[in-house]
Amino acid sequence: MPLWTEIGIPSAGRVTIVLSGELEQQTADQFRTTVRTALQLEPTVLAVDLALITFMDSSGLGAIVAAKRWCDDAGCSLDLEALTPAMHQRFQVSGLADLFGLPEPPA
Repeated sequence: MPLWTEIGIPSAGRVTIVLSGELEQQTADQFRTTVRTALQLEPTVLAVDLALITFMDSSGLGAIVAAKRWCDDAGCSLDLEALTPAMHQRFQVSGLADLFGLPEPPA
């Protein structure tokens, strides 16, 4: 499945990227391009909505880490939103949950 991306209209310094499909080796560059485009809007918060991501591999995780680094360099925060339980677990298992300030999943 391809990756579909949409950059929302900026509101109060916040820009949201909505993703749908698979964030993996073949689509990671598309996500990176979307993040760079969104950062041109100079947000204070860049939110990435992951609710509709059906699959993410290590390339997808790497692209999200790159997005965090770019946001840090641009002086904005990166918020990961609407993670499914499986997606949350992927961040926990990879050791990246703390980097993104993700809370412990509910028991």
